[in-house]
Amino acid sequence: MTIWIVTAGNSDVILKEDYSWSRLYEQAQEADKLDCWHFGSLNRIDPRNQDAGYSTAARVLGIVYEDQLDDNFEDLSFPLLDNFTEHLKSQNNHKNLGVERIIMILTNQKNVFTSEEIQDPKCPYWQDTCKLKPIFKKYFQEKFSQFKGEIEYLEIEPSSPSEGIDNWDKCLRLVNRLFEQNINNINKKEKIFVSHQAGTPAISSAVQFASLAKFETQVEFLVSNEYQKDITTVPISNYLIGLRIQEAKELLDRYDYHGVEKIFKNHLWKSQSNNQSLEANKTRTKELIEKLLAIAIDWNNTNLGDFGKAINAINQETKNRTQQWWWMGYEAGYLAVVRFRQGDYVESLFHSFRAIEGLLRDRDTQYYEHKNIRDLIDSVLPNWESSPDIRIFRDHTSKQRNDLFHNLRGLKEQQEVFEIWKAKDYSQWQNKIISCLNFITKQEFNSLEKASLLSSVHEELKKYIHNYDL
Repeated sequence: MTIWIVTAGNSDVILKEDYSWSRLYEQAQEADKLDCWHFGSLNRIDPRNQDAGYSTAARVLGIVYEDQLDDNFEDLSFPLLDNFTEHLKSQNNHKNLGVERIIMILTNQKNVFTSEEIQDPKCPYWQDTCKLKPIFKKYFQEKFSQFKGEIEYLEIEPSSPSEGIDNWDKCLRLVNRLFEQNINNINKKEKIFVSHQAGTPAISSAVQFASLAKFETQVEFLVSNEYQKDITTVPISNYLIGLRIQEAKELLDRYDYHGVEKIFKNHLWKSQSNNQSLEANKTRTKELIEKLLAIAIDWNNTNLGDFGKAINAINQETKNRTQQWWWMGYEAGYLAVVRFRQGDYVESLFHSFRAIEGLLRDRDTQYYEHKNIRDLIDSVLPNWESSPDIRIFRDHTSKQRNDLFHNLRGLKEQQEVFEIWKAKDYSQWQNKIISCLNFITKQEFNSLEKASLLSSVHEELKKYIHNYDL
């Protein structure tokens, strides 16, 4: 089965001429079908082109013509819809519409506007397409008499003003719900055409994203211009790759390197593996991203030894750093920052403590197993009292850390992390950690991010992924 999902907009049904409009409009008024009495005029689409036709509000047009189609259907024109149907017919030897199921997406904002608001001819209520249903039904009967399939009309129907069809986020939720409730039992082998241009930009975008999310590679988008006959078929791979790259960017911002790797391996690289003409620079980019992700994953898994070896293999400048006894301490410190950004406050506290304790233990290898933190600091740092942040770490942070890990309470709020370090905010918290590390190592780094080798790997990944060539 082949399915066609198509949106309808306010200007997708037009009048060829204005000969019958006044008469039919008056009949609708006399039958008390219209909520409006003082508007309903036609607008010439192109004053310079007599054949361009006339437009009016879709709801008004539907109400006026719903009982007049047997005698007046030829008054109507469907520029965009004609383009799509002719293309679909051409895919089926020009004999009939080459689909078995048509799903039309219409709009109905009856719950959005008050009776007073709809008295305004500019109110979006009048641009709703729900009243065009009889016209579309007649269209398919006239154009495709052999069509024996099913035509379904799904209405995007906001329940309140806050859910207007111009609200991108709310509209996407409405369309997703519409798809989930009404478009089910789709075989994975079925082809799905989607024409999403008509309607508000929010609707067009929502139908596009909802189709991709629900049907993925089954979708083929049909793109046209009502003034041109050509139909462009947009490869689904371009849409999907664009969405996957955006998803990868968001995961990268959260330092979820494993998640980024899964997207590239399962979707982006997999989708390109059959392309024999893949350019050399794309292959090189793929290899670089693979290496950088592997390095970042080692770092994220605290495999700092493997991380150091791997980063040295691609960047000779890092060798001097990884030969320093203290380099892993700064990586652990930055890992605390990353875990904090990820919202894992217990892990963040653990790594901040581990970074400092690890360096202290490295400087006291002879008595490694025999000293608690207070004794360790007294032994390794005779001048520890000269550092306010080391004093806090020794007398307060270490005790709070032990209490936390023994009572299994966990940390729910970031403020608790700050309090354990006696810091006022995020910036001061980081400064205290880097201050302790610098005091132990005699280095002068200004930030944990700049001190970490991972930060350069992350920036390289960001550059390659943000510039990834579709």
